[in-house]
Amino acid sequence: MKQIYLLLFGVLFFVGCHDTKIGYLKTENASYGIDSLIIRKELDMTNADDKNRVEKEIPWLTDNIQGVLGTAPIRYKLSGVKAPSVEAETIFLKEFKVRGGGRMELPLYTELPVGRYVVSLYLSNEDYSAVLTDVYTFIVKEK
Repeated sequence: MKQIYLLLFGVLFFVGCHDTKIGYLKTENASYGIDSLIIRKELDMTNADDKNRVEKEIPWLTDNIQGVLGTAPIRYKLSGVKAPSVEAETIFLKEFKVRGGGRMELPLYTELPVGRYVVSLYLSNEDYSAVLTDVYTFIVKEK
């Protein structure tokens, strides 16, 4: 009988000691309220918004991502970008930044050529990760 108890205790010990994932990360409803940003390379100084942007050197920013639930801290990284050319992709990777909350940033005076840049993000916390494919579009125009 003692051997049965020891065997039962041993089985329960090994079953109870498996690695348990910490926290959670849910991205099924993740999206940006406005899923694109038009970046104008040539700003109009007669426009109050453009004038303010230039005077205060405000970079091009997106809103925070919405619908991401998970255990903090949640980290955001660029997973990939669809760019008009390889050269444009290289410039994008050099200039692009992701901030907390999934807020993305490009500099005020970008070197990006005119075109569409579709971004995918990689989200992770301690034990979970997800990729949000084609989640945001940057549209670069001359004017």
